[in-house]
Amino acid sequence: MRILIAVHGYPPTHTGGAERRSQRTARYLSAHGDTVRVIAIEAVEAGEHETRHEDSNDAGVQLRRLWIGSNCTTDPFVESWDNPLTARALDDAIREERPDVLHLFSGYLMSASVVRVARQHDIPIVVSLTDYWWLCHRITLICTDGSRCDGPSPVGCARCHAETRRRYRNPATVAPMLANVGWNAAGRWPVLGDRLGIPQQVDRATALRELLASADTLIAPSQYLADIYTQHGFGFGSIVVSRQGVDVDRCPIRRESAELRVGYLGQIKPHKGVDLLLTAWGELAGDRPRRLTLFGSSAGEPAYGERIRRMCNALPDVNWAGEFKGASVWDVLADLDVVVVPSRWVENSPNVILEAQAVGVPVVGSQLGGVGELVRHGVNGLTFGVDDAVDLAHQLQRLLDEHGLLTTLRRHPIPFRTVDDEMGQLRLLYQKSIERKRQRTTAERPVTVGPLES
Repeated sequence: MRILIAVHGYPPTHTGGAERRSQRTARYLSAHGDTVRVIAIEAVEAGEHETRHEDSNDAGVQLRRLWIGSNCTTDPFVESWDNPLTARALDDAIREERPDVLHLFSGYLMSASVVRVARQHDIPIVVSLTDYWWLCHRITLICTDGSRCDGPSPVGCARCHAETRRRYRNPATVAPMLANVGWNAAGRWPVLGDRLGIPQQVDRATALRELLASADTLIAPSQYLADIYTQHGFGFGSIVVSRQGVDVDRCPIRRESAELRVGYLGQIKPHKGVDLLLTAWGELAGDRPRRLTLFGSSAGEPAYGERIRRMCNALPDVNWAGEFKGASVWDVLADLDVVVVPSRWVENSPNVILEAQAVGVPVVGSQLGGVGELVRHGVNGLTFGVDDAVDLAHQLQRLLDEHGLLTTLRRHPIPFRTVDDEMGQLRLLYQKSIERKRQRTTAERPVTVGPLES
């Protein structure tokens, strides 16, 4: 098969879960005989409204990195979900490669315009729902005030978007009740609602729902994520739940230690709850040796990164080790006893939990979303109340104080699937999408009727 993968970033410069997953998919398919091209956003830059690109090869995968230009003559909100530049770039790639199928990871930065282009070319479309981008312009379903969103609405989304700007955020901070009254009024008064961007949110929701419905296959890595999309009218119950596989063949031998070694692996950003972990860590008591190591980058959140650095410096047994590369996750996990997932946002299927469980490392995670599907309290890990640093500290203290608890949690890791199994299912989904296209083409082909015999 000829496969075109579109994603909002690609390693080694972008190392989030979706980016790593896209690379693993591309490399695997290429290594097993498919022709694979990846088109990825490298950066969005201020300047001319145009794209530039750089082609390279990543372990047999043809890779095109895009630099997208943005300037004051364009509407950044509209382009965040309907970008003509990414549409043009995908159109070029389709004309060059003539792929059998397009696989879009998320939709963030690439925008849904690429789905429209693929449909215009009659290319089968597979979309991996790796986050909440199709529902939430902030991706995380976390509001600007840090609260969790129950689901999109025109007024709520308009408010969330407006409060990214100081002139709306400051009044909401100083007089929240008055701001609530104003936004409620905006939902009833069209003139005020127009000024605050409510129609734009309606346009976004309508367009994305229609474009996602035009995809041949939607993949969710957790039942929770599939349910959220279905509840809000996306997917109509036809989403395929496919948990990501784990590359266990590269796992080194576990290294033991007398101290309790705790790790955090992920982005250093507010919605990930790293500050919550550090607050809890500072409350631990007792003489047993312990160490907390953070792995990840604060890119895009410099103020938060500085806050985390100050918190780390105030604790003698904490180290922020920075990022690690791809397969190095196994070396990192070999030196850890516990992984903590303290997320404030509703995670769907964190790679780090699957990887940790594959090598018998228990997980301490917040009781939220897909984390609860993977971490069973007292069986393969411990859970704590969302945003509750006291409860998190209590669970970590148990690991220090309760003899044999860590050993017990190691005995019952969740079953995991291999990458071979995941990719086998993915290739089958590709083939089914291609077959549906063939059937559509056959059904639409005009029937030629010959002359009647006399």
